[in-house]
Order: sequence, then C-alpha cells, then structure tokens
Amino acid sequence: MPIHRSVLALAFLFAAIPAADAAKVKVWHQYQQSHFDKAKFKEAVVTSEGVVRLSRQVKPLAGLEAGNVWDLAEDKAGNLYAATGDEGKLFKITPDGKASVVHTSKDAHLFSLIATPDGTIYAGTGPTGKLLRVAPDGKVTAVADKLDSYVWSLAYDPASQSVFAGTGPKGKIYRVTPDGKASVFYMTKQEHILCLAMADKGTLYAGTDKGGLIYRINAAGKGFVLYHANQPEVRTLLVTPEAVYAGTSAPVARKGSGFAGPPSKADEARSAPPGENSLYRIGLDGSVRELYRDKTMILRLAQARGRLLVATGMQGQLFEINEATKEKTEIARLDVGQIHCLLQRRDGSIVLGTGDPGKLYVLEDRFAAKGTVLSDVLDTKLQSKWGAMSWKCDKPAGSAVTVAVRSGNVADPDDTWSAWSAEQASAAESKAQAPLGRYLQYRVTLTSDNPKATPDFRQFALRYQTLNQAPEIASLDVPDLDTKDIDNAKKLKVRWTASDPNDDELTFNIYCKKEGWKDWVLLEENHEKSNHDWDTTGFPSGLYQIKVVASDRKDNAAEDALSAERISPPVPVTHLPPSVTLKVVGFDGGQAIVEASATDAYVRLTEASFAVDGKRWTNVFPTDGLFDSKTESFRFKTDELRPGTHVLVLRVRNAAGNVGSADVVIRKE
Repeated sequence: MPIHRSVLALAFLFAAIPAADAAKVKVWHQYQQSHFDKAKFKEAVVTSEGVVRLSRQVKPLAGLEAGNVWDLAEDKAGNLYAATGDEGKLFKITPDGKASVVHTSKDAHLFSLIATPDGTIYAGTGPTGKLLRVAPDGKVTAVADKLDSYVWSLAYDPASQSVFAGTGPKGKIYRVTPDGKASVFYMTKQEHILCLAMADKGTLYAGTDKGGLIYRINAAGKGFVLYHANQPEVRTLLVTPEAVYAGTSAPVARKGSGFAGPPSKADEARSAPPGENSLYRIGLDGSVRELYRDKTMILRLAQARGRLLVATGMQGQLFEINEATKEKTEIARLDVGQIHCLLQRRDGSIVLGTGDPGKLYVLEDRFAAKGTVLSDVLDTKLQSKWGAMSWKCDKPAGSAVTVAVRSGNVADPDDTWSAWSAEQASAAESKAQAPLGRYLQYRVTLTSDNPKATPDFRQFALRYQTLNQAPEIASLDVPDLDTKDIDNAKKLKVRWTASDPNDDELTFNIYCKKEGWKDWVLLEENHEKSNHDWDTTGFPSGLYQIKVVASDRKDNAAEDALSAERISPPVPVTHLPPSVTLKVVGFDGGQAIVEASATDAYVRLTEASFAVDGKRWTNVFPTDGLFDSKTESFRFKTDELRPGTHVLVLRVRNAAGNVGSADVVIRKE
C-alpha cells in the first residue's frame, strides 16, 4: 500500500529541523501564583491558579490620623464608626464622608465595636479593658471597666439585648446587660478571646489565642470545643446558616511598626519566621475542611455575593474565595501592612479598615481601568540574547493585554538598564525586544473600558539563549603508581571534573603522550562520562601525560562550539621487572648471611621475599624497614642450613606488579 504524500512531507519536515541549538534555548516560564511572589502589583492581582487580573477598584473613604483601624461598625442612620490606635480615637464618618473624632480614650487602643438595632455603638479598649457606650445622641459613657486588660472582640445578642466581650489575657468572656451590669459569662483556659460571633438562639462562638480553640457556647453558658486549629491564634470567625468559618493568624514576619496581634504576642510576631495560616470551614455536621493555607495572617472574614472575603496581613491583600471552584482570587492589594477589618454596609458596599497606616477604603463593585504587574528579575547568570515571548489571555470586549521588557547588567533595575521596549500585544508571536544583557524584567499591562470585565493573563513564557562560554575542567586525576597503591596497576582510573557555564552537555576526547613523543595519541573520542579506565598493557614503558579535552559541540553548531583542555602531570607506565642483585657475605653458625639490592627505573618497590631450595617463601624488608623508594637494600639470614649445596632465590615486586628476581648458590661445609 503506498505511503500518503502528506506523511512523507511530515517526515521530511521533522528531519529538516536542526537539533544543534535546541538544548541551548532556555525558557523562563511563569505560570503559578508563587512565581509572582516578588512581583510588584499596581491595580492588578493574581489568583491561586496563577492568573493575573485587574483588581477591584478601591477608593479612599476618609482621612484618619491613626496607626491602625481595628474595627468598624455602622449605626441605623448610616454613620460609620472606626475604632483606632495608637492614640485611642473613635472616629465617626457621616454618610456624606465627613470624619470627626467622637471620643479620645485614655487607653492607647479601641480594639472592638458593635452596633445595636437602636443605634447604640459599643467599643472595647485596651490596655485597661473598658467597655464604652456611644448613645444615638453622641454621648459617650463607660459602662464597664477592668474587663481584664484587653477587650478584643464584641458580640450582640438581640434576644437578651446583652453585649458579650471577649477579653485577655485571662481568656474570659464577659456579659454586659442593658443596665450596665458586667459578669463573667464563660471562662476558658486560653489567654485571649480574639473573636466572637453570635448565631441563632443565643449561641455564641469564640476564637482564642494560645491553643487555637474554637468554642461553641449556648445561651446557658455551657461551652464545647468545636475545633482545635493547627495554629495557635484563631483571629476571626464568620457564622452563616450553613457553616462556621474560622481564620488563623500565626505570627509572620513584620513589615511595619504596628502590631497585628495581642500585645503579649507583639514582640514574638516581629521576630517569628513566616507561619502557615488556614481558613477552615466547619459544617453543621461537625465536618471540618481547610479551604486554603498560606503565609498570610487572616485578620477578618466577610461574605458578599455568595463569596467569602478574606482580609489579610502583611501585604494588605484582600482575597475572594469561591467554594464551588476552590479558587482563591486576590481582588485587591493595598499599599498598607494589614487589612484589620471588613464591614458590609446597609447599602451593600464593603468598607476596609487598615493598619500601617490606619486608613479607610471602599471596595467598589467594578474593576480598575488599568493595572500593571512588574515581574521579578530574571538572572540568566551570563550575557543573553532574548527570543520569542508567548502567553495566554482572555480579553473581553474593550479590554487589552500587552507586555514590555527591559534588560540590564546589574541585579536591581536602575538608570543603566535599557528603556522599556514597545508594548507587545500578540500572545503568540511576540519577541522580547531588549538589548543583550544578563538580567531581564517584563511588565504586563491590563486595560479595560468595561468596569464589569477584566482581561486574564497567564502562562507567560520567554525564550532566551546565553552567549556560549567555554567549558571548564576543574581537575584531572591520574593515579601515580609511584605514590598510590592500586588493585589493578595495568588499568589506571583517570578521573576529572568538568562544568559548562551554559549548562551545555559535554563530551570528552582523551589522549596520552609518552615522554619524547611529538604527538598525542587518541584513547577515547566523544566520551560522555567523567572517568576513563586506561588499559596500559598496550603501551611501552615510560613516563606519560594524559590530556582531556571537553567540548560543548553537542549543544552548539560547529562554528559556535567551544572546548577546554587539561593535561596531567607525568605518570609512569612500566612493564619491566626490577633489577635485583644479591650475594652471600658469610655465615652465622648454620645460617647464611645475604646482602641484596633492587632498583626500578620508573616506580617504587613494594615487597620482597626469598626461598631456599624451592621451599616456602619468606618476606624480607629493606634495611631501613620501609618500602618507600625505587631502590632498596636488604640484609637477611636464612634458616639453619644442612651441609651441602643450596640455591636461594630473591624476588622483588614493584608498584606496577612486575616481579624481578636473582639467585645465588650456597655451599655449606
């Protein structure tokens, strides 16, 4: 059956593709979230799947003079309240955006807020543990004090019209009735009650610091540990009809001067290495699922449009969790250290309170019009030329994605780097238009005319080729029989270490040359290992040198290939036996006294023994006791000899395994 023409054509096409340069072309591939850990984002974010998008628009709400906005609440008139530190101020922001200070506490921090249906606002302070009440008319009174040191969290029970206060450092939950009477509602064996959440029928949930416990406490004050987290601090709780969500805040490396945890943990948080924090979902049936884990502090949870919102530190990131797809999407990144709190207002908008510094923002339900991502710097280690770029993207109508690059020869981009190239818009046919250099950086620009749509950017790949550099042979070792003991002296193990700056695959040619020869003799060609067993039995005795030549031809065209060589010191090869002489110099009773000498032209002597009349062999040693040179002298006695004629043979071995001998006739009277 004839072969189809298209098959023949395809075979010819593949045969025509040159393979010489294929291995030298390297690819910088950015396709997962961790590849953007060191990138700089402006109005852009990256999802857990490594997809870059425009961020949600975040608008500053009001100017506050505060180090941290710890909590937010809204009264029934639509006024926003912000509890702040480090100066203990309670701010009020009216619906038209005007901010004013309602109260300045003697405590450094107002940590917690709760609003009641009648418009009253309660605030918890630290470090003296006060509970303040702001009446609808604006009057501020202290309804309870000495609630331990810190009132970290507040919850309101509509049924009893009581306020519950989570405190520290003794792990107590207080209940404050409408008439201002405070009592201990529940006592844990923890240090801090960092968060409270009220559910139906007076059920209270509490998250703690020390053991990472989540409590469920009924209206009668009976507690039950719902879950023991893997982290020591449960910072935030969100109760929905379907589940309880809990976020942890194990200490992470600090960015700014404000603290993100209890004062007892502040110093630890500044010095501790980054920790793994988790978002847990605890179902009504008690089942627990970890929705995600990351090296961020989960500081507050909220729910909007059926999605979970997660406020974090230490890079001011706001995430959205889609439980159905298990996708974690960064939707906003603020120029602050932490997003301490979230509040969904009556009009549906989301307000963010931050720390390092303390600011207020409104998360708008639209995407930024333009965003950029500045990649980490690629270090190719050598001067490189840049090739094709490709990426994948989805571009809704009215949106665009472009990529520009720049290069340089210092690790941190400065004014010595090239200018940014022209923006490249083709996801499949772009080229990195940057000068030759060691370092390269790319910039992604996303734009959209539609505030409800964002383009997606993913799977970026850039191909480059380092300028070819010669290989290096760092060492070459050929065992010297004159200094080393070798099991098989006729096969010498030649070893070397070699490397290539371009990571090219190397092959080796191995040569030998005897002293006095003009040219090198090829022993092995295109050898791929870094050792060679040299069989010396086919070479005459003498002093030799070994030469190893490393070549990167396998990964380069012939005209571009480079090589390096290294030559060993002279090493002896010998098949000749040592020269041995001996004589009988006298008798001691019935024993013959023998003196002998042995010498070798190339290698040291290693052992000697004699036999009389073909009987057993007896080892003898040099007069100085050591076999350590090419010439040795011996003096030894035979056993008691009977009268008559005897023959003595002395044999001497050299380091090459060659044996020389001599004999003498002994006449015993």
